[in-house]
Amino acid sequence: MALKCEYPEGCMLDLWAKVIKAKYIEKQVKVLDTVFCVPDEQVGGKVSYVEDIKVKVLQAYEDIQCLNKVKIFIDYEVILFVVVEGEYQIITVTDRYEQAIELDEFDPPLTLEEFRTEIEQSEIVLKNWTFDYEIKGNCEDPGNPCNLTTPISGTCIGLRVYVDIIDKLGKMHDVIVYGELDPSVDP
Repeated sequence: MALKCEYPEGCMLDLWAKVIKAKYIEKQVKVLDTVFCVPDEQVGGKVSYVEDIKVKVLQAYEDIQCLNKVKIFIDYEVILFVVVEGEYQIITVTDRYEQAIELDEFDPPLTLEEFRTEIEQSEIVLKNWTFDYEIKGNCEDPGNPCNLTTPISGTCIGLRVYVDIIDKLGKMHDVIVYGELDPSVDP
C-alpha cells in the first residue's frame, strides 16, 4: 500500500522515545526513622507543636551498573515548620536513603541478559510523601527520650517519613510513524 503524499518526507514522523521495559513500585517506603533533639538556643525555646512538614528532594539517582540489582539513592531535606512560644521556626533534617532492588523485583522480572542489553536509562519517581512525628519531651529530662549521652536544653522530636517509590527502567528507541495529515482537520 503506497502513501499518497506529494512529498514522501512529509509522510514520515521520526520520534525518539523512551520505552519502559520494567517498573518497580513500592508504596509508603519508610525512608527516615529518627529521634533528634532541637536545642532551645537554635529555635528560641521549647517546640510546642509541628505546624507543617515539607520535603525538598536534593537529588534522586541510581546506579544501574551493578550486575544483578539496581541501587537507588535519594538525598533529601525534611523541613519542619514548628511553633515555639507562639512564633514560627524552621527546622531542617537532611538525610540519604539507599535501597538495592533485585532484578526479579521489577515488573516484569528481568534476567541479567535483558538488563544488560535492554536497559540504558532509569527514572525514579517519588510521590505521596507522608509523615509521622511525635514531640517526645525535654532533652534534659532524666532518661531523656533522645538518649543523649550529655543532655542539653531542648525538645526531643521523633520523625518518620514515608514515600511511594517508582523506578522505571527503559531504553531509547527510534520510532518512525508513516501517515498523512487529514486536510479536513485544523492543526
